[in-house]
Amino acid sequence: MNVGIDLGTTNSALAYVDPRQAEEADFPPIHILPVPQHVRQGVIEPERTLPSFLYIGDNETYTGVYAREQGALVPTRSVHSAKSWLSNPDVDRTAKILPWDAQESGRVMSPVEVSARYLTHLREAWDKAMDEPLGLQRVVLTVPASFDEEGRELTVEAARQSGIENLTLIQEPPAAFYPRV
Repeated sequence: MNVGIDLGTTNSALAYVDPRQAEEADFPPIHILPVPQHVRQGVIEPERTLPSFLYIGDNETYTGVYAREQGALVPTRSVHSAKSWLSNPDVDRTAKILPWDAQESGRVMSPVEVSARYLTHLREAWDKAMDEPLGLQRVVLTVPASFDEEGRELTVEAARQSGIENLTLIQEPPAAFYPRV
């Protein structure tokens, strides 16, 4: 499979092209992987995107829709915009600085760890839905054109932590114009 992941600041998503369909058509269909996630306490549903939010609860950590909703209620336990921290030269990007809105003692994760959580969530959704694990696929991951070299390296590190090794980084917005990588 040809797999593309947008590790977004606000939402993340995974799309793919089946190579068998690519052989049969000039413009093969692009499939969006539905991502199962908590949408309410105890309710998991597939969504087209995974909101790039992490909520650190007392007993469980959530990613996605429910994390976004809970984070609005308790901002000191919510991580958002983690991708932006990967490119911030004014902080130690590998340090436990998130959630930023928490007191310093409540900051328990690094931007790399949070990004790896989002990518792990996408990988697990893929692995449950598809025949071959995402770790065996060629994956293209988008990064903003504004990312410096360290931001790119940390994005690769987050992908590796999530079990994604066969990886190509591609800049936004030109990524939208690449038919296949």
